[in-house]
Amino acid sequence: MGNIFKKIEGKTIPMAMFILLGFSVLMMLVFMNSQPSIAPTSAEASTATTSVTVLNTPPQWTIDAQESTESSTNTPTNAGSDLSITGIGTDSNNDPYFLLVCKTSGAPTPFSNAPPECSGGSGNRWSRSATTTSATNATSTYVTQASDAELNDWFAFICDANASNPACNATYKVGTYPTESPFVVNHRPSFTVFTDNSPKDPGQTVTWTTTASDADVVVTADTVQLFVCKANDFTGTACGAGGTYCSTGASTTDPSCNFDITIPTQDRNYTAFGFVVDNHNFAASGGAEGSDSVLTVNNVTPTISSSTIALRDTDSVGDLTLLTMATQTPGFSVRFTITDDNSCLNASSGNEISQVDINVFRSGIASTSCLVSGDYNANNCYPEAAGIPVWNTSSSTQLTGTCSGASDPDAVWATSFPLYYIADPTDAGSQFPSQDWQATVRASDNNFATSTWTQTETGNEMTSFLAFDLLTVAINYGSLQPGDQNPFLVQNATTSATGNTGVSLNLSGDDMCTAYPSCSYNATDTIPSTEQHYASSTVAYASGTALSSTTPAFFDLAVPKSTATSTQANRATDWGIRVPPAITLAGAYTGKNTFVSVVSDSSDW
Repeated sequence: MGNIFKKIEGKTIPMAMFILLGFSVLMMLVFMNSQPSIAPTSAEASTATTSVTVLNTPPQWTIDAQESTESSTNTPTNAGSDLSITGIGTDSNNDPYFLLVCKTSGAPTPFSNAPPECSGGSGNRWSRSATTTSATNATSTYVTQASDAELNDWFAFICDANASNPACNATYKVGTYPTESPFVVNHRPSFTVFTDNSPKDPGQTVTWTTTASDADVVVTADTVQLFVCKANDFTGTACGAGGTYCSTGASTTDPSCNFDITIPTQDRNYTAFGFVVDNHNFAASGGAEGSDSVLTVNNVTPTISSSTIALRDTDSVGDLTLLTMATQTPGFSVRFTITDDNSCLNASSGNEISQVDINVFRSGIASTSCLVSGDYNANNCYPEAAGIPVWNTSSSTQLTGTCSGASDPDAVWATSFPLYYIADPTDAGSQFPSQDWQATVRASDNNFATSTWTQTETGNEMTSFLAFDLLTVAINYGSLQPGDQNPFLVQNATTSATGNTGVSLNLSGDDMCTAYPSCSYNATDTIPSTEQHYASSTVAYASGTALSSTTPAFFDLAVPKSTATSTQANRATDWGIRVPPAITLAGAYTGKNTFVSVVSDSSDW
């Protein structure tokens, strides 16, 4: 009977087995009672069943807990980043387990049907893994916080997930160098103020200043570094493709940096984004990070160098030469280079220069005396202020191809203008041989900033323009008998000065006959040219000068230089004739007198 019970590996015998055993015993008793009685005998041996409950045991460390990535003063974990602790535990019952990372070394509490908890509750827990298969790697991850201290001790435990009797290993792990406790949290620098001292001119220096610092001080205090980017493209360690205005080295607090504004730079607002990082390249917080200080570049006044101003002839070569008598000669020009430190190209891709003005004058007229409309004098002063229709300078243009783009400060401009026929000559023999013609120019940009008047460094000569008009096309001596003459020189021929000089004449003439120009030159039918006399006033015939028939003779008529644009200076030549007594052929005698102008002495102008 003692062999009926079987030891089952130290495990408790289930209830169904007890029922089965009880029924078997009952049947045996019934059977035995039905047998004939036998005299009792003495028992030589007996048995007793044994049982014990073996409790669950905790998992054991197979690989100690470590930080998956070193978190130290050299390589701290940025606040907001994950800190992961890893390790491997093996459970003898093959139960799954948890990796629990606590803030204290107190023994954790395991729970049935629930994850374990650190001593003191969840407030003392850094992190806890999910249930992990025995003998496999467990990872417990904590998202670091800005509120965390710099140094943070951690203690790793492993607890199984046994349903009835969970257990935790009492031995905690703290890692090994360099992935050991404590983990180090790097906090963002504080960056609350970012500003610049613009507006500034091209060529000046702009300075960016900040209010920025870093509170981390473990081992050595963290430093801060400022980057000022032209675009909002900071990579975390440098400005991107947009470029950098300036950056600093490591600074304990409030970094600042400078930038020299290049020449040229267009006048407008430019983005300037500020970024502060600590010595671990952790970006700042505080509101100013990535903000735009708005760099403002001033508009500046354009300038003109006197050496670039050229007063040019109508063909752009040589001295100034008038071409049209008694009116204006168009096509003269002033060409000059305008420099603008805001570039020759404005922010709208148009010309930075919007207007140019010129004054043109003989150098004996001070530049300050040829500025306003009342200074206008067609002989010697053409001010821009005279305006149309008095003087037309409306054809000012920027020459194509002289502005290469926003990086070019210079552009060449030209203004075309006319000059009247009376503009004073300055060449040898004129009234002003030691002078020349000059120009002053100025320029205004698209913001109406206007340069000062700048005068040519080297002027240009105005050549003498000899021109005249013979207002009399016929000299009629009337009717005379052979041997008669005009008693006085009363018939006149008027000469006017239509250039910029005084005028005298070279005179000559042909013999007169009834078949002119086919004269026979016989005394009876030809009146020699010498029978014509001339003078500059009404004198007796005999007092006049005989007209030459061969070499032109100089006659100092001395018509003054014209000084008005609408009327010309003029003088008359008085003429008379004698009909030789030898003339026998009656009829209308004709001929031709030639008037050739010459420049009179300038003292007569």
